[in-house]
Amino acid sequence: MTIAISPFDVADDASLGEAVGIMRAASPVDDPELPTLSALRVSARFRNPQVNERRLAFLARLDGVIAGTGLLILPDEVNRDTAMIEVVVRPSSRRRGVGRALHDHLTALARAEGRVTVLGHTTESLSGDSVGSSFAETLGYHRASPAIGRLLDLEQVPVEALRARVAPHLGGYTPVVWSGEVPEADVADIAYLNGRLMVDAPTGDIEYEGEKPDPEVIRNYERTYRDKGSTLFHAAMRHDATGRLVAWTMIEQLDEPRSWGWQQITLVDPEHRGHRLGLAVKIENHLQVRESAPELRWVHAWNAAENTYMIAINEALGFRPNMATVHWQARL
Repeated sequence: MTIAISPFDVADDASLGEAVGIMRAASPVDDPELPTLSALRVSARFRNPQVNERRLAFLARLDGVIAGTGLLILPDEVNRDTAMIEVVVRPSSRRRGVGRALHDHLTALARAEGRVTVLGHTTESLSGDSVGSSFAETLGYHRASPAIGRLLDLEQVPVEALRARVAPHLGGYTPVVWSGEVPEADVADIAYLNGRLMVDAPTGDIEYEGEKPDPEVIRNYERTYRDKGSTLFHAAMRHDATGRLVAWTMIEQLDEPRSWGWQQITLVDPEHRGHRLGLAVKIENHLQVRESAPELRWVHAWNAAENTYMIAINEALGFRPNMATVHWQARL
């Protein structure tokens, strides 16, 4: 039995198609509580690096047959001592050393790049069962930040009751909603809020610096979402006295199935907390989605287990646990 690993150019449709096919074949096994993502969306994972970041892609062959794929993500501005690794093996080719060979190849490249910390993630059932997590533990990773995935049925959200609950606290703030790109007049505010994510959101033991508050980061995210075929729904709160957006949330509707979406960022400027703005922007976002995308029914969210504030908001909306995610960290 021989295992050979080789890089591939993500502009090569044939090689990328092999990698995408492996990831989509693994999805029902590794993430049974989530829909299998489209080939368009998985392709964007390889082809759309973030600002000041490189993504190196690999295929693994088992006795000449493509059996696995790997992705090495190398930040080149912040977090220059860190690498992110993704390893996926076709289910029919597992337990034959392909995953370990891919992992060892990618970590050797990361070490050669001067990286000293490696991050990865796996998903688990609520009972903790996961082949991926067992694999990570075998390789010496530790659980840096466990998270719980929660699913929301948009048809069951008590929007009007929650809206009445937060209304008395919103004096001096005005809700704003839009879909698609962030308006140019507001992109600096959104970049600031986005840049606070790694500062404000609990991340356990993960050693990772947040992104700079740069509007180009937001525009690059938007290009990636367009390439995925996603539709974005935003809600924010504008502070009447300053005109600034001080709270923001976003739901991403998948290209397929259109009945599913991801709850993306929700963040409130620390200077404006205590007004229930986090819950308020989520309510406005759900009202917008109901009107603009009635086919979107299921929204999935991930929250670090220690993020009790956001968990309380999500559970008030009706999010219920359906899976777990673990962010892993190791030293090279």
